Amino acid sequence: MSFAVINGLTFGLHLLLACSAADFMATRVWGETTIGVLALLIQGSLLLWTAARYDRRADERGAAREQELEH
Repeated sequence: MSFAVINGLTFGLHLLLACSAADFMATRVWGETTIGVLALLIQGSLLLWTAARYDRRADERGAAREQELEH
C-alpha cells in the first residue's frame, strides 16, 4: 500500500510542477542539467528504493508463511 501511495504522490507532484512551473523546472543547475531532470532522477531513485523495500518485505512474509506451513 505504501509503495503505491509514496510513488503516486511523487509522480503527482512532479507532474504538477512540470505543468504549472515549467520555467522553474527548466532552470539550469549546471550545463544542460535542469531542475526537472534532477527531479526525475530523484523520483526514479525513490521508485527503485521503495520497490526494493516492498520486495524484501514480500520475501520475509513468504518465508514466514512457509515456516508456518511446515509446522
